Amino acid sequence: MTTIHLKYPIKSNGIEIQSVTLRRITVGDLEAVSHESSEVGKSLKLVSMLGELSPEDVRKIDASDFNKFNEAVSDFLE
Repeated sequence: MTTIHLKYPIKSNGIEIQSVTLRRITVGDLEAVSHESSEVGKSLKLVSMLGELSPEDVRKIDASDFNKFNEAVSDFLE
């Protein structure tokens, strides 16, 4: 598990989210995103699943914070 601290917190249902903990990725997760045509779509769905956020909440994440999530997911695959 990895916790990502957001430089730019988001709001979800009126609650401010300052950090998100991602669980480790599974083969099932990779299979679930395999049909996504874009890398952004794959990343969005993975962050949603691993961090237990709705896709709508993930879309609120600042791009610089989103890069931290992509780095964490890549680290899980090493």
